[in-house]
Amino acid sequence: MAAEREQPARSVAQRLFDEPYAFEFVQAVRILELLRPDSVPLGTGLDPRREALALAGALSPAFPVSAIGPLRRSPPRSLALRLDEAAPQPQLQVNGFGLGGPDGPLPGAYQEWLQNRLRNKDTSAAAFLDMFQHRLLALLYRARRKYRVADPLPGAARSPADVILRGITGLQLGTRQPATPDADSRALLARTGLFANQRRSLAAFDVLAYHQFRVPMRTSPFAGGWRTLSEANRTRIGQRGVNYRLGQDAVAGSRIWDEHRGIRIHVGPLSLGQYEAFLPGGPCHAELKALGAAYFGADLYQHVELNLARGQQPLARLSAKAPLRLSWTAWIGRGETAPARTARLRFTESDCRAGASWPST
Repeated sequence: MAAEREQPARSVAQRLFDEPYAFEFVQAVRILELLRPDSVPLGTGLDPRREALALAGALSPAFPVSAIGPLRRSPPRSLALRLDEAAPQPQLQVNGFGLGGPDGPLPGAYQEWLQNRLRNKDTSAAAFLDMFQHRLLALLYRARRKYRVADPLPGAARSPADVILRGITGLQLGTRQPATPDADSRALLARTGLFANQRRSLAAFDVLAYHQFRVPMRTSPFAGGWRTLSEANRTRIGQRGVNYRLGQDAVAGSRIWDEHRGIRIHVGPLSLGQYEAFLPGGPCHAELKALGAAYFGADLYQHVELNLARGQQPLARLSAKAPLRLSWTAWIGRGETAPARTARLRFTESDCRAGASWPST
């Protein structure tokens, strides 16, 4: 019975019209713009009537109780801001910036005169000032959005802050085409601080990988890798031999095993769909390789262990549309009772350098 008496949840737009004082200026304007996707972005066009809303400033010397408000659905006072009387633009009053108000440049005597005109139903003077205030507030909105690092609502794909963050993380691609152009790098840009420090930690990489792929990740050190010796460090015997002292500098071969050369990335447990996405040819395969190369460097080997959860094994069926892949998705047994499976991949230095750098959006 209590659930039946509860009020239905209001949308964000309805809350904005009911309680505009609870919203921030940029947030409120952005919501109103999203309600009219066919409108011209605020402050960018030649005709303000084509924009999603009209902005007005306070014209009273009194101190306001909130940064914005009220928000009216009625047509704007200025005819220069009206487009359609049947579906008028909402008009938002901004109290924190404008010609009037206790901090505005308009003298208090003029503001009192404007208030007397409005009380007498004469809006001509206020409508005239609204044309200038709308332009000033539109420029203020554009400036705040341009230099705001974190935009909580969808906006422009590139901004000055976005370019700086990409420069810190090394995501500037130039003219090169990414391996997966539809990949989203926002999760990586949100953690640019992890790239600012030249010391790379495994815990930080686990955070980056988890927020990018949304699957359990755990990285362990000392997985090792082969390191090729330069000609000066190899063993040569004879009259001009070098590095031939046994037990000191003699080496058999042209490469050595270096425990510091690689890391091991444990991914999972994974569902079948997630598991196949990390296999070669999957959408996450190249992304994981590029992420590791971008964070640790391309010269570090990445030993990847993909852990398929128990009971996720696919049935062994021959199919031309979805063929099984030997050692990766082909096992004998019943899928619902199959144990956990592990597939092992390795990204070497040549693999990381051959692929494109981390994709951008």
